[in-house]
Amino acid sequence: MICDSTPLILLAKIDKLDLLKKIFKTVIITEDVRDEILKEDKPGYLTIQNAIRDKWIKIKSPKDNQNLQLGKGENSAINLAREIKDELIIDDALAITAAKELGINTTRTTTVIFMAVKKKIINKEEGIKLINNLIENGYYISNEYYSKIITKLKS
Repeated sequence: MICDSTPLILLAKIDKLDLLKKIFKTVIITEDVRDEILKEDKPGYLTIQNAIRDKWIKIKSPKDNQNLQLGKGENSAINLAREIKDELIIDDALAITAAKELGINTTRTTTVIFMAVKKKIINKEEGIKLINNLIENGYYISNEYYSKIITKLKS
């Protein structure tokens, strides 16, 4: 599984970066994503740095980094996913559209929480708390999508 910077930063902010390790075992990021997230002023910096040091977050960059008119991290993550035919955790709507046009399966940070509930890593109540915590930390979800997520988690 390849990951863009926003899911890493948000999960680290809410102290749940380990969900990625528990669900996927290893996660791949590109050098551009690493450069975006490993800034000392970024939330979750130490948690992410430790995950890279512990080698469950691995760094690999695409050989052919075509310009997709996106941010550097999103651009390289999508190109790597296309190149090695892997899935991608990403939240930016334009980047998701670009990835899907290239035939790449995408997962949002909220879906990672659903996966953790399904695998019984966390319970439904904790899943709801984590969704709310993501929102409190800057994750945007439309009211309609939020309502669907909460309904699904409560069922």
